[in-house]
Amino acid sequence: MEKIVLTLVAIVMIACLAKIENARFFIRKLITLNFLIKIVFSLLVLLMSADVYAQRDGGSLAATTTYAFESAINGLWQYNSSANVYYIVGINYCASPANTTYEQMGIFVPGAYMNATNNGDGTYTCTINSTATVNGYTASEAPIVVPINTPGYSAQSAPTVYSSSVATYTSVGFIYLWPGCRGNTQGAPLGVTDLKAAVRYYRYLKAVQNAVPGNTDRIFSFGMSGGGAQSAILGASGNSSLYNAYLTAIGAESGYTDNICGSMCWCPVTNLDQGNEAHEWNMGLTRSSLSTANTSISKGLAANFATYVNAIGFKNPLTGNTLTLSSTSNGYYQNGSYYEYVMGVINGAVSRYNSYNSASVSSYSTTDTMALYSFVSNHKIATKGMAAYDDYATKTTPENKLFGIAGTAGHFDQYLAPLVNTYASSYFSAFTSDLASTNVDAVGKSVQERLMMYTPLYYLINNNTYYSGGGIGSSNVAPYWRIRTGINQPDAPLPTEINLALALQNYNGVMGVDFETIWGQAHVQAEDNGTANANFITWVGNCVATSTGVNGIKNTDEAVKAYSLGKVIYIRGKLTGYTASIFSLNGTTVGSYKLTNDGLITLDENSLLDGVYILRVNNGSKIYTFKLILQR
Repeated sequence: MEKIVLTLVAIVMIACLAKIENARFFIRKLITLNFLIKIVFSLLVLLMSADVYAQRDGGSLAATTTYAFESAINGLWQYNSSANVYYIVGINYCASPANTTYEQMGIFVPGAYMNATNNGDGTYTCTINSTATVNGYTASEAPIVVPINTPGYSAQSAPTVYSSSVATYTSVGFIYLWPGCRGNTQGAPLGVTDLKAAVRYYRYLKAVQNAVPGNTDRIFSFGMSGGGAQSAILGASGNSSLYNAYLTAIGAESGYTDNICGSMCWCPVTNLDQGNEAHEWNMGLTRSSLSTANTSISKGLAANFATYVNAIGFKNPLTGNTLTLSSTSNGYYQNGSYYEYVMGVINGAVSRYNSYNSASVSSYSTTDTMALYSFVSNHKIATKGMAAYDDYATKTTPENKLFGIAGTAGHFDQYLAPLVNTYASSYFSAFTSDLASTNVDAVGKSVQERLMMYTPLYYLINNNTYYSGGGIGSSNVAPYWRIRTGINQPDAPLPTEINLALALQNYNGVMGVDFETIWGQAHVQAEDNGTANANFITWVGNCVATSTGVNGIKNTDEAVKAYSLGKVIYIRGKLTGYTASIFSLNGTTVGSYKLTNDGLITLDENSLLDGVYILRVNNGSKIYTFKLILQR
């Protein structure tokens, strides 16, 4: 039928052209041999193109083909034979998309997980193969990974054809869920809203249509820079009611959850509620030739950051002691236990670098109040304007656009505003209008409400002054986290990643926080060794070890806490009279200890292989069980 239509179309087109020139001339030419050959040749080209179009392997039936929300997808799969991947692109994951360019997704599945029947038109009807395995995973056990490639909080395009990049993940048994999402032009929180809608829709496809493989309790997001930030937000804000109005507006699935299992964040530019303040505390001293006004604003922001740190009460994960900052004569609060902790993180990066590279970079004093300046002046000089994320004079940062309304840039830092009023008052009126509670978006949310929605620490920390309405219980936080940053990056201050890691390490229910900042690297997918993709894949595998009886283990009693950093296990609590046992996932005991004192106990397990282990701490009547990742 398709060939007949194409033939008729070709004849009609030729006839129309001939009529325009001269009907009699066309008739005479039609009976000439040369012209007949040309017609036949043209028709053959058209027909051959139709055949190729229908049979193409590894492409797309049509980049513009989309599939309606909740339509059956079992018979819509395409196949890439070189990678052995079944896939569908153009899936609408919400009923009322605000932007059809972005609010679609693609699903890419290892071929072994599918029983496929060729439909004869370039598509396949697939059912789940429950017995086949890829890299030790069955179709019901396989993790699902969600890429978030949104630098500067930009939009992410949905896939329209097969991409060879997915094979890195499908070849090791992962399912690749690739959603498009809106970006900073549309404004926060719409990017993460779309990601949540895609996660919900995948769970719908699994539960209702049984059309997709994978364990929907094993969803992991991963991203870099603004993508790393949105990965962190997605991981921290699971099922938060703050998103309900936005999800309803686009017709997202309402009967399914949007929390995830793990979040991989490279260089996340996040926690923007204190971004300007942390930036000046960390790098402000490296600025030169500042005006009098900007010098005062820089010092004021650093002082605001010290006030914030002292109010939040971050705790050292090794000692449980509260971290604080105190004033120094330069006005930048480069003193106190928080300062010493930051210097310790820097020294940790130095130590790992020396170990991996047989180098001899010198460490820094943790108490010298000029040590941080010595580091940043040589390795992390401020390059952003004043202020770093909310430019008070021009509103030209990506973050200004992110928190504006309908694509119009806006201010968002309520702690910067009084400083501008004092030292650069001509710019203050813009803050007044932008930060007004009446300045709301399409669903009626103010700038400050939207900022909190895009602040991971809002969901992790109980503090009514800075995070009113947030904290424990405001969301379902992902239990597994991996954070990597380049210590040299000027794009984000060290407290961005340090504070995120501290909050997670002290959040009951988070089962693993693998955090490192990497010496000598900048704003990249920073790693001490190996490649970013390979290390991410290994980490996911450790988090979702396929042995039964392990997943879901969670300690809910805060009397005893345990966590791991590298291959060192830290146990804290009233431990006298307890024993600690370490088991591999197959149940083999690999370590046993009698605990003889209260407080913090350290177990060095460097002799164990990288992997997931179970720690049980008990005294005969009480047992505390933890699932820990030991990985150098």
